This record gives sequence, C-alpha cells and structure tokens, in this order.
Amino acid sequence: MSVSLVDRSAPNHVFNDYLAMRTTRAGTISPNDRKVHVTQTVSTIFQFRAIDWGMENCELHVAIPPVDRPTTLALYRLNATVPLDISTLSFNVRPPRVAKLNNIVPGQDSLDWHRKLSCALDDVLVFELACSDDEPSGSCDMEWWQAREETAPAVYMIQRSTV
Repeated sequence: MSVSLVDRSAPNHVFNDYLAMRTTRAGTISPNDRKVHVTQTVSTIFQFRAIDWGMENCELHVAIPPVDRPTTLALYRLNATVPLDISTLSFNVRPPRVAKLNNIVPGQDSLDWHRKLSCALDDVLVFELACSDDEPSGSCDMEWWQAREETAPAVYMIQRSTV
C-alpha cells in the first residue's frame, strides 16, 4: 500500500516524505506512517495491490473518528492497472478518475464506510480521497497520519476468499 498527496493548485509538485525521514547507522529510513490531507486543492491517493491468491474479494474501508465540523469528502476510483511511481506522482500525472464511489461525511459519530470490490491476484487498485465539489470553498480541511498498525483514522483494504 502507498499513500501520496497531489495538489491541483500546484499541478506539477511532487510531495515527498523527506521531512519525516530519519537517519540511522543503517541509512535513511522512511516511516511507515503516511500523511493523509484533504483540502479544496489537495487530495490523497491510496494505492493497493491484491497479493493473495484465491482472495478475489476486496473491501475498501474508510474509518474516521468523530470530528468537530462535518466535511463532505468524495472517494474516487482511478484508472490504474500498474503501480504508480509515487516519487514522480503529481496532480498532472495522476491517473484519471473513472468512477465516484461515494460521498463520505465524517461527523459527530465515528464513520466506518466500506465498499466491496472484485480484485484478482496482482490487481492494482487506486483511489483518490478529495473534497466534494458540493463542499463550500474553504470549509474542507482534514488531515491525519495514517499508521500502519492502527485502523482509525485510516483508509485500508481487506482481501477475502471467494469460497
């Protein structure tokens, strides 16, 4: 799985994790935690790969704890069949949107949105979390660090057997 940011207002800008890197005796280490940020211009790209044979059913989850101010987010499926190179990913080179999966509205209650998808071995599934076009200008701003071991707040995928 990978998580990357893109910015419509700076369409050629490539985000990197240099600020979160740390140097050790073994070399430079990039953390497993990744920043998720959604504003009127910034969106977050999530990339997953189906890796287990016989597990052709995937379920995408968006889990967000209660928030003070409701915000309408849009979740899109992107047209990608090969892994994206996040070291060169920018708004201008991101894959096109092929479908809007849903509007997601975090609010005063915890949110656990999910959608089942088919996914064959080695399928690459890419999604974009963005502010909804219906959201008033300047009112959309969500940010969190997605930790690999935690489930909320998070966007994650589960693979299940077809049997």
